Parts: sequence; structure tokens; C-alpha cells
Amino acid sequence: MMGARVLAEEDLQTPPAAGERREIKLPEPVEKTLANGVRVIVVERPALPILSAQLVIKSGGEVDPADGAGAMEMLATLLMRGAGKRSAPQIAQAIEALGGSIETGAGWDATAAKLTIMAAQAAAGLEILGEVVRRPTLAAAEVERLRAETLDELRVKMEEPGTLAKAATARVIFGDGPYGHMLGGTPKSVAWLSRAQLVKLHGAYFRPDNAVLVFVGSVTAEQGFAWAEKFFGDWKKPGAPLPVRPVVELPSKPRVVVIDMPKAGQAAVVVGKAAIARKAADYFPGTVASAVLGGGYSARLNAEIRVKRGLTYGASSSLGAQRLGGAFIAAAQTKNSAGPEVATLMRAELDHLAAEPVPADELTPRTSTLTGEYGRSLETNDGLASHLASWAVQDVPLAALQNFIPDVLAVKAEAVQKFAAEHLRSAATSVVIAGQVESLRAALGEAFKDAEIIPQAALDLDSISLRSPVKAVKKK
Repeated sequence: MMGARVLAEEDLQTPPAAGERREIKLPEPVEKTLANGVRVIVVERPALPILSAQLVIKSGGEVDPADGAGAMEMLATLLMRGAGKRSAPQIAQAIEALGGSIETGAGWDATAAKLTIMAAQAAAGLEILGEVVRRPTLAAAEVERLRAETLDELRVKMEEPGTLAKAATARVIFGDGPYGHMLGGTPKSVAWLSRAQLVKLHGAYFRPDNAVLVFVGSVTAEQGFAWAEKFFGDWKKPGAPLPVRPVVELPSKPRVVVIDMPKAGQAAVVVGKAAIARKAADYFPGTVASAVLGGGYSARLNAEIRVKRGLTYGASSSLGAQRLGGAFIAAAQTKNSAGPEVATLMRAELDHLAAEPVPADELTPRTSTLTGEYGRSLETNDGLASHLASWAVQDVPLAALQNFIPDVLAVKAEAVQKFAAEHLRSAATSVVIAGQVESLRAALGEAFKDAEIIPQAALDLDSISLRSPVKAVKKK
């Protein structure tokens, strides 16, 4: 019995060997641009009688008004709350009667409306999809109802250390740049937004020459192009060009910010810096570098902080490469007193990655994780449509569909090291810790002696300084 128990424990410590890699064969996308500018992409997958259609506007939270963080996300939600002659319940009833579903949402660089429906009912579903995107009612009552719902959600989120730490990190990295605010808004920005501003935002960006329509499923290219012409061909292109967002310089110096949350049960730790855009030549080395650092349980950050030291339930990293730029983020939650230690460990791993090539027995599992996740994401029509829409939004050639796995596998250890040396040096990173200052102040030490300590009550996520303006007190 003892031998069996020891064997079981050893098995837990030694993961099984990776299986043989399977080739993924994908159909080629076919595309066409309508006279009004709508780009149409079709992929035929006739195995199931189901169609996934996505109408994507090539603008998202990055075009939110300066004082209106969360505007595009609110607008995306309101698309389903009344359009054309249908109210919100009538839209839901109409699409459910067809056995389909429509969901809408906004991200960075894109706002999407997604339809999933039986191919036989596709025409009726696309008619509703067109109404939702092109002619939303944006009724004042629905705007106020959504505002109240959003503010309720934000009141909860503003008490979460992880939410505050990540939002503050975005502001520290991007300042007033397009990705520097909270995608879902802040209590102040959501309260400030008006129906007129949402109507203006829709008029400025929801236009055919800023739209991509993707069909994946039981559809031929000929049928897809015919549907596009029928339901979106009469969409008028405005005479005025798309608004041009002013170029904003990123903050030049990294910062260390500690948000004092007296009631926080744990501290959230985020280490981050500005990184590359999606079209950068070293995108794939960057993706692999992030996977080595924080792309799974056995990745370096988790191994160092959780497995070796037991300081967190999980540490991870991500490379958010967008159209106009990007950010590298490493994040974890830990006990309050260990916040500075976790930040120091994260920074040390960045420098370690830049100091020497990743061993082959470590690099192979990480690239296998990336390619495996990619393969699984393409199993559904919706997953494939989302990839195509994302590449179209970011002006990436559709050949990426076939080339992603070879491009990941072609990344060498030296390229990962080079990327880390150029983009991930710890000295250039900012650190944000949200937790109880009383518990972690002594641990800040020499490394974080210049930390800005901001009380939670004084935190302003809509400001580069992250501090609410001090109001002058009138003398009596």
C-alpha cells in the first residue's frame, strides 16, 4: 500500500507526456467587399446545419469619449434593448421563435453582434441582426435602466482588489491613451454619460465602411454574399470620414502605486508595462514569452509563487496586443503582507527570461499549450468566426487562420529571450498593489520606497494621477 501511495504522489508531480500533435485542416475563407464598404468573409462548414454570423464594428472601448469610459460597452448592451419597431422583449421573442440567439458586446477595437441559428432560419435571423446593429432605439428609459444596473455592478467591483489593481495599472501604463480607462466604465463616467452621447457614438462609428460581416457554417460563399447584399447592401455610407482619434503620448516613467483598501481580505498584485500591437513583427515571440511566464499551472510565475512558496492560488500573465498598441500584465492575489514580495518575484522572473534562453523541455510544453488552445477554439463555428473577425478588425491577413500554429512552433528560445530583453525588463515595469497598507507597509522596503500610497476613498480611475481632486474648503 505504501508503495502505491508513493507512486501516486510521484505521478501527481510528473505530468503525462504530451500526445502526438494532430494536423488541423481548415477551409479557406472567401471574402468580398460590398459597394458601401462592408467587408464580408465566408467559411463553409457543411457538417452541421448551423450558421454563425457576426457583424463587427471596427471600433470598441478605445473610442469612448474622454470623460465617458464604458460608453461603447453600454451602447453594445443597448443594441438588444429595442431596435426598429421591436422592444427588447419583442427582439428576444422573435429570435427565440426562430430557435436562434443573438448576443452583443464591446471589447477593445471592436463591437460585435453575434447570431447563432439553424441555417434554414438564417434569413429571418439576419433581418433581426441588421435591425439591432443599424437601427437601435436607444430609448431614454432603457438608457436609465442600464445606467442603474451598471452602477450597481460597479459598486461591487469597486470593492474588489483585483478590479482596482488592473484598472489602475491600465491608467498607469496608458495614461489618457485609448486603452487607459476601464472598458466597463467607472461610477463617475457611467453617471456622466447621456443618451445624446450614445446616439452620437452610434452615428459616428456604426457605418458600413467600418463593419465586417463574417459567416461560418452551413453556407456557401454565393449564399453568404447574397445575404450580405440583401440585409446590409442598402446601408448608407456617410459622406464624412471616420473620426480621427488624437495621438496621445504614453507615460514615460513607470510607477509603483499602492491602493489602501482597509477592508481587503487579500492584496491584488499587478506588474505591467506597455508592449506591442498585434501587427508587430515579434508578436509570436511575445505570445510564447507570455505563455512561458504565466500561461498555465506549470508556467514560471505560478511555479515560483504558488508551487514553491504557497503565496497565491494562481499567478498568470497576458500579452494584450491590440490594434493601436498593447500591454504585458502579470497578476496574482496573495495575503496582504506578501504583496511586495509577490511583485518582487514577478519582476525577477521577467529578468530571468531576458537573461537566458528557455530550455527546450520547457518551451515545448508552452507552445503545445498555445497550439492546443488555438485548435480547440476553432472547433465551433462561433469560435472560428470570432478569430476571423478579430484579425479583420486588427488588419491581420486571413492567412493567419492557417499559419498560427506553424508561426508559434517556429518561435525559438533565442527569440523569446530577445523579446523579453527588449520589452519585459523589470526596471521598466509599473507595479500596482491593492490591499491593506497597514499589513504591507513594512514589506515595501527599499525596492518600493517611492511607492505612491492612495487611499481607496481618494482613488480616481478617470484621472492619470489616480487621485480625486482636492476640494478647497470655504472659510466661513
